[in-house]
Amino acid sequence: MEHKTLYMETLRHYCPELPLREVEAIESGQNNDVLLVNGEWIFRFPKYAEGIERLRYEVRLLNTVKGRVSIPVPAPAKWHLQSDRLGSVFVGYPRIPGEPLLDGQWGKLESAGVSMVRGIARQLAAFLNELHSVPADALGESGPEYDGYREWSDLFERIRVKLYPHMNREAQRWTERHFASFLGHGANFRITPVLVHGDFGGSNILYDPERREISGILDFGSSGPGDPAVDYAGLLASYGEPFLRHMIELDPDMEGLLERVKFYQGTFALQEALFGLENDDPEAFRDGIEAYR
Repeated sequence: MEHKTLYMETLRHYCPELPLREVEAIESGQNNDVLLVNGEWIFRFPKYAEGIERLRYEVRLLNTVKGRVSIPVPAPAKWHLQSDRLGSVFVGYPRIPGEPLLDGQWGKLESAGVSMVRGIARQLAAFLNELHSVPADALGESGPEYDGYREWSDLFERIRVKLYPHMNREAQRWTERHFASFLGHGANFRITPVLVHGDFGGSNILYDPERREISGILDFGSSGPGDPAVDYAGLLASYGEPFLRHMIELDPDMEGLLERVKFYQGTFALQEALFGLENDDPEAFRDGIEAYR
């Protein structure tokens, strides 16, 4: 991690009570660098200037959400948010035990049988229902507004301008059809926005293999008012449609979201490539654009 030394200096200055016995760079995600301190504390540092205000918003959101959901979420306990200088802004919270529910761990869980998978589906369905039920004004302030048509038409235009030069013609045609069918259907935008997680995939879902249950939900940096189908799209991308069917058994109303869920899921790789291009992240660009070259 390029700025680890700077981050440690920041922690020594603003958290003098915390001895830095062991500092491990555990992740460099799209928006934040993440440190594990003494095996007990997680610290997140924004990588980009626009991420500073998002982190401030996320701290306020987490403090509102934590008493309303049944699965643990990060509980901010140490932070410095008053600066606008990268490297000096951070939030820290006690580490939530568990492992990301990614391919390896998910494969083990699937092999344990349908009842195990259904148990996970039940937990995640309950969590999303709770999160999506948090009132839009629960923060006591005006958060980011949601205009679905503007958001997705803007994304499409940026993809056309910035990614099309890197995509083969068939991939361009598929993208045109994918967005046209969604943007041309007005019912997709006649929805009541709810509080969404915004990045509800396996890397942000922690699983405790000993207790065989979800132990935490991480990274609310993309949270805000939105279409609830976005969160189910993250689950579709991570665990496939059979898992989503288990969730529909628990909440049949989800069936009506499926078309939007599949649209959103179909944009994820393009969004990753676009993020990489716009934020000088070659790895994100390569990973996202690979299937479209």
